[in-house]
Amino acid sequence: MVLTKDEWLTSVKDQVSPRNLNLLSRAYDTLAANTVSGPDTPWAPYRCISPWIKYDTGIWNWDTAFHAMATSYFDTELAKDCLRGFMKFQKPDGMFPDVVYLSGSRVEDLTKPPVLPWAALTVYKHDGDADFLRECYPRFVANEKFWVTRRKYNGLFHYSSEGTPEEVAKNNYLHARYESGWDNSPRWDSPVVDYWPIDLNCFMITFYRSMSEIAAVIGEDSGKWKSLEEELTNTVLERLWDPAQQAFLDYDFKRGAHSHVVTPASFMPLFIGIANQEQANAMHRIGADPARFFPGMPSVSYDDPTYSTEYWRGPTWLNLAFFATKGLKNYGFTETADAIREFVLSMVDENKDGIYENYNSKERKGLYWHSFSWSACFVIEFILNW
Repeated sequence: MVLTKDEWLTSVKDQVSPRNLNLLSRAYDTLAANTVSGPDTPWAPYRCISPWIKYDTGIWNWDTAFHAMATSYFDTELAKDCLRGFMKFQKPDGMFPDVVYLSGSRVEDLTKPPVLPWAALTVYKHDGDADFLRECYPRFVANEKFWVTRRKYNGLFHYSSEGTPEEVAKNNYLHARYESGWDNSPRWDSPVVDYWPIDLNCFMITFYRSMSEIAAVIGEDSGKWKSLEEELTNTVLERLWDPAQQAFLDYDFKRGAHSHVVTPASFMPLFIGIANQEQANAMHRIGADPARFFPGMPSVSYDDPTYSTEYWRGPTWLNLAFFATKGLKNYGFTETADAIREFVLSMVDENKDGIYENYNSKERKGLYWHSFSWSACFVIEFILNW
């Protein structure tokens, strides 16, 4: 399925407001401008989308998944190119690298949150290409083995990077923090490698859930993946809910204590639908509190002493905001979720000069890079996947 921009916008114009149609147009243009192809690219013969076009143009791991999911609304061939172009760099042990630069260099001692099977399944649901899933499946099987072998401790998954413990600790666990995708988040002001992160383990539940669905489509054993999903779900609910703070939180398994840093990651069990209603009610109280997350859904709670406009220490990132807000909507908190969604989309709309990497939700201003691909992707998700 391949639609031109005009064909796509025409197909959805009766479903969305004029403002949101304009936002979809801007999102399409952002993704098109950041699409990189040609015989001399490392990912040739595929077309891939970079987060940006600047000195470090390249294709990143979980960015690629988000790009594929969003472009599958209008061009499933481009979506599959994004995934194929990145997956060709999978390492022999099943690990997917962090980034492949246009120059040909790679960052291969860390990976990113495991969302590629979810992306492949999403693309399939738009065009029904089971052969594409058959192509991806062995790569995802190998990738799951990597996560279990290299990133699992005592029943739950954690972030790290390759090398000796001393090498991983060098530079304050810099690459291990990068592996989380949350770079300088206050979640990792103590060593990231000591935590079971709530979002990582929810992403792994989605990994297993997606693999079960993929296996069912292509005639493989779906039951083993379903069993792994159920086992991990039970462990997450047992260990990563903190009754004292009434929130889902990262757990420091070295200290034996939950983190006190509340972020949109805490809403991930609502996004994937594993929280009970009592837990969801508690998370809604946090999400609807203007002193904490309402309506900007910042990357750390407004009342956290570390809150700032510095990258992952406070700005609103559209992917995090979407996961958290859609989670609230999933559990019936429609008024709160709709208000956050409207705040985010209107903030993007007001910054006419681009779709930014992230936003200062207190001043409603775009921050950092002005033409950022996954922000465009989640503009699309906020509008069409609501």
